[in-house]
Amino acid sequence: MTDHPDEFDTDDQAAPDWRSLTYEVFNPDHTAGVACNRDGEIVGLHLTDDARDNGDIWLAAEIVRLARLAHQKSRLGLRSEMERNGTRSYTIDSFDLPTETSYRAMEAAEFGNFRP
Repeated sequence: MTDHPDEFDTDDQAAPDWRSLTYEVFNPDHTAGVACNRDGEIVGLHLTDDARDNGDIWLAAEIVRLARLAHQKSRLGLRSEMERNGTRSYTIDSFDLPTETSYRAMEAAEFGNFRP
């Protein structure tokens, strides 16, 4: 699974292969992670033994939480793709796609930290 969120912002780089990108989100202790493709579909799941030892209820809630964030991260990737392709901002905004700042705020709300 590959994740390249910082590459979207640089105009002097060649455009990434948008269709093959995956968007990963891990919990803070890296015991669980979920990856989504460009369309927001789950394509990967990472679980450590520690995660499995926390019980089914915790694990189910953690997977759903991470899947929701990974889906939003894929939507952030769509925003970046549209911006790079020259789509007008009002069109992008009509899709209600998260910005980098709003996505980071979602992570902060879930994990209790803010990474600018």
